[in-house]
Amino acid sequence: MSRTYVYAIIPAGRECVLDVAGLSPTDPRVRTIGGGDLAAVVGAMPPVDLHALPREQAIHYLLAHQRVVEAVMRISAALPVKFGTALPDDAAVVSLLRRGAAILAPRLAELSQQFQVELIVSWSIDDILKEVAAEDAIIKRKAEIAARADGATSDERLAIGKLVKASIDRYRENYRSRIETSLRSTAVDVVENALIDDRMVANLALLLPKDASEALDRRLAELDEEFGQRLNFRCIGPLAPYSFATVEVSLPSFEAIDRARRALSLGERAGLAEIKSAYHRQIRQLHPDLTPAPRPESGDAARLNDAYKTLLNYAEALPLAGSAAGRGETDYRFDRGAVEGSILVMVRRQELTMARAEAHP
Repeated sequence: MSRTYVYAIIPAGRECVLDVAGLSPTDPRVRTIGGGDLAAVVGAMPPVDLHALPREQAIHYLLAHQRVVEAVMRISAALPVKFGTALPDDAAVVSLLRRGAAILAPRLAELSQQFQVELIVSWSIDDILKEVAAEDAIIKRKAEIAARADGATSDERLAIGKLVKASIDRYRENYRSRIETSLRSTAVDVVENALIDDRMVANLALLLPKDASEALDRRLAELDEEFGQRLNFRCIGPLAPYSFATVEVSLPSFEAIDRARRALSLGERAGLAEIKSAYHRQIRQLHPDLTPAPRPESGDAARLNDAYKTLLNYAEALPLAGSAAGRGETDYRFDRGAVEGSILVMVRRQELTMARAEAHP
């Protein structure tokens, strides 16, 4: 049976009639599935392993995923779901919506009044090199070399190159810092993304209130004037809030959870404090001052760290399962029935996707 691919989470009751093709070439229809107060925008899973594709092919599917999410966002508030997310069937999607409602609904409501814009700031490399070449330190170093009959050695040329690069980096960081500081009064949140090439000064994702478009335009006009039009400001959006809230869904492995809880000597039920206490107690026992000869294998610490991370991720993404009597905290179950019946849901802040960077250099 074909798996169900999930693009986005939206409020229930929104009928999304989308004139956009999904990822599957044989069944490109995009539809909605309701579950409680939420709905999911879904489609057929393409007949490939999306995570095993070469980069060039993955970008093709990634752009298709983004086109669907952006089409949804034009008609509804939406939480984008991480690229490549597929569940076994429609029933599992309904389970996701119902079990994850406590995590998804508040974030969706918050982001329904916000949108993302990508701001790419660039400069002319030739222009900035001219400014740097006019600096006193560079002029002085070049003059010293020119005054010698034997000219510059390779080490001296390298030293000048390092001076130039350091100066360019200072210019870039100064500009980026001033731009980001100025925009933070307009944006709800800002994520700084990696620069793709030397022409870029800043690559920012801005989370803005719905009514902030004019305020952003004014602020960018002020920045353009402040920098004497030496910089080019380019906005892409409005977009779904990829950088600030992307839904991640997974089906936990009982074998992995069971192995992790055994590594920490836990029973089939434990609270968060109990998990942390078990980890810290065992990791302390590996300290050389506390461990008699022969010393433990070097992999023991890595095994405990992996187990701790596995159980924390499980607990963080698992909807609340009830409080342990008398302990005032949630107990998490690690038995096969509980683990295999679980769907883990998280809403993460993350960087822009590979495809978006590729599509907008």
